[in-house]
Amino acid sequence: MKICGIDEAGRGPLIGPLVMCGVLIGEKDEAKLKAIGVKDSKLLLPEKREELFEKIKDIVKGFELIEIQPEEIDNAVNGKGGLNLNRLEARKSAEIINALNPEKAIIDAPSNNIEVYKGYFSKFVKNKKIKLVFEHKADFNYPVVAAASVLAKVTRDRAIESIKKKIRKDFGSGYMSDPKTVKFLEENIGRYPELFRKSWMPYMEMKGKKLQSKLDDFSKFIETAEEGNKSLKEKLKKLEEFGYRFIEAKTEHEELRMKGACTITLYKTGKLLIQGPEENRKVLERMLK
Repeated sequence: MKICGIDEAGRGPLIGPLVMCGVLIGEKDEAKLKAIGVKDSKLLLPEKREELFEKIKDIVKGFELIEIQPEEIDNAVNGKGGLNLNRLEARKSAEIINALNPEKAIIDAPSNNIEVYKGYFSKFVKNKKIKLVFEHKADFNYPVVAAASVLAKVTRDRAIESIKKKIRKDFGSGYMSDPKTVKFLEENIGRYPELFRKSWMPYMEMKGKKLQSKLDDFSKFIETAEEGNKSLKEKLKKLEEFGYRFIEAKTEHEELRMKGACTITLYKTGKLLIQGPEENRKVLERMLK
């Protein structure tokens, strides 16, 4: 019998991909996996996982890896396409099963309601003859699922190290329990937005704090302006939400300047100058009427 085990790595971190993996073995291969020390990846040191990575690939009859990037995760968490995180995992796991086409598949179920999860999952499996087994902590109980967890974990760890080399910054594990990750979020939330899962609460809370700080600074500056321009200044203040930021005035005749897709200058006389691409200028002119 051909058996497939499916597990994931990186469901909870703030940074980097969620990796889904499925491995395909024959029944006799389970003993081989046990013999080389395969177990739940969380119970293994990184060095041991790396050592097992190639050994597992030599034993299994096939494997599939899917990396799910933060943007796709955020779309699912925000309900795009009728998804949530569990449903996204279900669909990706079904893709793996369809690719490997086992006779039996053992899935480490992320949902507390296994029957509902199984019902949703089954809709996306093409071969209805495949026996599907769903179990919490399946990576602890089944060597084939543990093998999938090792391949998934090593793949995610390698992806994280690749990101660090690319941006030349060490943000730790990507989990908010890691002080390096927390510090990186605080210092780089606006610089590397593509790395973060923006639907995660720590990101949203930090973004809110940063935005409020900008608005507070901007509000203090606006309070020094003349009353005659108050309604216009309120509109300008609103532009913070569209990525515009306050910059230093160039001359004593300027009341304030903002920089974004265009440069906006408000003079003390009340005159407003907008410089930038025509299509952006027209949008701003309509907003600031």
